[in-house]
Order: sequence, then C-alpha cells, then structure tokens
Amino acid sequence: MRAKLTLLITSLLLSVTAFAAKPAGKLTISLDFESAKLITTLLSRKTVTAAQIDKVADVYGSRQLIAKVKGYSGAGAEIFKSTLREIIETGAIKGDDPYNWKAVKANLPAITALIKKLSASPDAFMNEVKEKIEAYTSDKITANVRACFLVGGGSLGFTQGEETTFNVALQKIGDDYEGLKLLVAHELYHSIQAAGFASRKADSKGLPYNVKATFALLYNLWTEGTANLVGDFVGMKNPAPFSKTQLDEYQKNADRMRENFAMFEALAYKCYNDTAAKRYDVYYNIAFSTAFDETGYYTGYEMAKKIEKYEGKQALANMLTQDLLVFAETYVKLYKAHPEDKTFIRFDASTENVLQNLVPWREKM
Repeated sequence: MRAKLTLLITSLLLSVTAFAAKPAGKLTISLDFESAKLITTLLSRKTVTAAQIDKVADVYGSRQLIAKVKGYSGAGAEIFKSTLREIIETGAIKGDDPYNWKAVKANLPAITALIKKLSASPDAFMNEVKEKIEAYTSDKITANVRACFLVGGGSLGFTQGEETTFNVALQKIGDDYEGLKLLVAHELYHSIQAAGFASRKADSKGLPYNVKATFALLYNLWTEGTANLVGDFVGMKNPAPFSKTQLDEYQKNADRMRENFAMFEALAYKCYNDTAAKRYDVYYNIAFSTAFDETGYYTGYEMAKKIEKYEGKQALANMLTQDLLVFAETYVKLYKAHPEDKTFIRFDASTENVLQNLVPWREKM
C-alpha cells in the first residue's frame, strides 16, 4: 500500500453487508463485503442484466476497485462492466483482463467459502485481528476505519482516496483465513498510523522538495516496516499457499538484508542531497513497490524488530503520534547502545548525517 502524508478522518456509513467491531481505544472498524458478494454471485451465473452490472459497479467497494485499476491501467467503469459481463456470459475474456476476472472465477469456490466464513462471524474475525494490533496501538488514536473486501484487480491490499478505508483483494488469498488475518492486521495498522499522523496536524508548507521527499521515504520506511511486524507471517505453522508465498518473501529479504539497507540508504542520500532532481516517485517505486520486491518494507521490518526487542511494543505504539524522525533515530540510538549485538545492521555515517540534517524540520512533517 502506498502510504499518504495527509488523511481526512471521515465518518463511514455502513452498507447492509457491513459489520462493526471495536478494538481497544477509540478505533471503530467496519467490515464491508457488499462488492465481493455481488460479484461472486454474478460470476456463478450464465446470464446478467445491464441493471445488475450497473448496480455492482456503483457500490462502494467496486468504486474503490475501479479507481485503483483505472489509476494504473486506464481501465475505468465501462471496462469493469464490459469485461465482467463478458466472463459471466461466455466464461472467458478474449482481450485484456485488467480486473483479473479470470483469476476470480478460477478461485470462486475458495473465495465464496472465505466470504461466507467472514460474514458468519465478523466480530470473531476482528477480535482475532485486534489481538495482533492492540499492543502496538496508542489509546490516543481516534479513527473510523472500513475494511473493504473485494474481488478483482491486481493489487493485494491498497488504500484509495483520503478516506479511512483499506481494501483487500480476496482472489489472491483463496481460503487462507489465517493469512487473511495477518494481511488485514497489516492494512488496518496503516489506517491507525495515518490517523496518528493526522492528529499531529503538522504543516509542511514552505518545506524544500528534497526535505519533504526524504521525510516521505522515512514515513514509508516506518509505516511499512512496523505494519509488516504487526502482521508478521514469520513463525506461522502449516501455512496455506498464500501464506507460504508471504513467508518466501520474508526469507528472500532476510537473506539480502544488508543489501536492502544499502539500497534504502542510497535512495535517502540521493533524495536529500540531489536538490536538482525531483524523482520521489521513482525512489518510492524502487523501495516500496512490487517491481523491486518491496525491499523497503523489510528494511523497516528489521528496524522495527530491533526496537521491539530492546524497547518493547509500547515504543512502537508511541511512535504513532510522534514525528517521522523518531523511528530511525531510535534505531540509531539502539545500535550505538548495543555494540555487542552483531546482528544490528548499522547505517553509514552519511545516512546518519541526513537524519541529523532533517532535525530542524521535524515538527513540520
């Protein structure tokens, strides 16, 4: 998920297929299955009317999906409707399939079973997610969050727009209930992080581009790293296929962690020091997109693990309402305080200098 630097906290209206659960503090979560239920029902049929297609395209979750897919492929609502109708009526799609309906249809039994299980016990599901996040959550956070379960598209989890909504695509998860809990914990924690960030009311007006861009890299390092720890797949017993793919990613990045750190440090150095270049989007994609295996997620994850080891989960919870330098500064402080711990990956002096140079701006980001 691409994290935002601003967030508008809004009240959310629940659909008839949404259910509410309240974890610790002032956090309200709703589960929305409406789009997924409508689409999977239609995909089980051989015929469909224009009115039915229009209805499914207009529900909240489908509008989130359409906005996401249109953003990276250009395929908007009309393509959503025409390709969905094509696969319902013919069982195939001859041309491009930007909404991945073929994958949804191929996994329809598992998806339907998972939606049925979630719908039957939404409170039980959210209570299990709550157990994973509550130790990392500050009671200072107030937010209303919608967890929107979708089918279709190419993204596993994403946010769209400024609302406190996160979206999860079920066709890549199959019937992996345990894996879904961890994924939801990860994405939910992003909403908590964004609410905490917004509560600081930092004003970044007037900041130089290179300062804002470097802070944005540090923001994503913190948010993705700690969210990976909150929804940690490591240690899972008897993982289902989806969870196994996630574990493989953790292991691949663990095997090259020193290189991951070096890559992030090079990006941060370039971002801050090359004031003539304005390429934050490129730097973001290198560190935090699937094009380069999301290496920044695992750099931040390694840092978050060390902070938890030496200062506990509460230290990470406190960071929800602290400035964006605290995460990296705490990591530096810890590896300097524990030279005996040879498993620490230390930043180069040039990276520490970048952090120091950002200090005068910390309250504005």
